[in-house]
Amino acid sequence: MKEFEAKQTARNLMDVHGLRAQAVVQERIAESRLQGDRSAMERWENIQAAIAELRRTGRHEIAAV
Repeated sequence: MKEFEAKQTARNLMDVHGLRAQAVVQERIAESRLQGDRSAMERWENIQAAIAELRRTGRHEIAAV
């Protein structure tokens, strides 16, 4: 997953779920792990990292590209 796509998905999740976005992503990671889907698990881990970065930098808004 490209970094832009991970950040876009992270922003969307934060818009929809607010503070619960991180928990939603952790649930998806756990589901992927149980299903043995390494690719999906890595994709959700990238999104998790993007959420952490967006929270740390305070850049929640979607930037025009």
